[in-house]
Amino acid sequence: MHLSAPAPSAPRHRARAARPTRAAALLLAGALVLAGCGLRLETPPPAEPTPDATEQVRARTVDDALALAAAAAALSAQGVDEAVRPVLDDVAAFSTRHAEELGGVYESGLPDPSPTATPSPAPELPADVATLLTALSADADAATRDADAVPDGALARLVGSVAVARDALTDRLAAAAGLPRPDRAPAPDEGAEPAAPSSTPDASTSATSSPDATSGTAPDGAPEAAAVALAHDEAAWTFTVLAARSADDRRAALLAAAARHEAASDRWAAAAGVAGRPTDPRRAAYALPAALDDPAVADALPRTLEQAVADACAAAVATAAPGARGDALTCLREATSAATAAGAAVVPFPGMAELATAPVG
Repeated sequence: MHLSAPAPSAPRHRARAARPTRAAALLLAGALVLAGCGLRLETPPPAEPTPDATEQVRARTVDDALALAAAAAALSAQGVDEAVRPVLDDVAAFSTRHAEELGGVYESGLPDPSPTATPSPAPELPADVATLLTALSADADAATRDADAVPDGALARLVGSVAVARDALTDRLAAAAGLPRPDRAPAPDEGAEPAAPSSTPDASTSATSSPDATSGTAPDGAPEAAAVALAHDEAAWTFTVLAARSADDRRAALLAAAARHEAASDRWAAAAGVAGRPTDPRRAAYALPAALDDPAVADALPRTLEQAVADACAAAVATAAPGARGDALTCLREATSAATAAGAAVVPFPGMAELATAPVG
């Protein structure tokens, strides 16, 4: 009988072949997991964002405000003249508010990349009132330059208001301490005609010259410049009325104020491109408050008019192109000074009525 060799068991052969396949799959999966872990470990930690021009201005203004607040508080705690102490307290309170409204010191929330590094030493505080006066004046000038140049219009208005507040505090501190007032740096575009605001500010936009009175259309953003012209014109008209109703000892000063506002109104109307046109918002007459015969009402009116001019100028700062805000900033400073001279309370944010109700100190 012929016997053939038994055939190999097929299932056993397949089982032996499957084992190395499963092992290879497991090794491959493990390698992929390890490779993925390696990739995650090699990812660099998040880095601090690089501040742009707007953030640099904001941060610089905050740092200056905090330094002024600390210096004024330290000096006020020392033995200073009683005439100086209230001004120092205002410097501290106003500067604290400035830092708060600007958003305070930037905190990214990222871990400190060098926790063992030696901390930066605290800035040296001014040794006396004269040193603080110099710092206050310099910081006012710096904020004015930044307000003129910063790309963001809303921040320009806020920083410009801070600059004017610091300038007014410089005047007060110098007067209270009996010290010479440091020279104010020339304002951007000082002496030039008011520049018409632009609704779409751009760093490359030039708006330093008055609009051509013969052009067919007013420049973009002209409503803000026209609003300044209107505020000045109302002030001029009202001061003239007050002069006619006043005694001789006040009449000359009121007429001088009227002439000042009339000239400013003409300049701003020309800048807005509305002078001599149907779009000119200025009127032949304006409403007067009731009970104008009441001395208290009549005395309050000049500061109300000056504050209205300051508010209009602050709005013009926000819409003017970067590098062309000098005239609006000067207008804000001069109107604020005139309002204070007329008896208006000093405020931390001149020209920003929406911030006037917040408590200070």
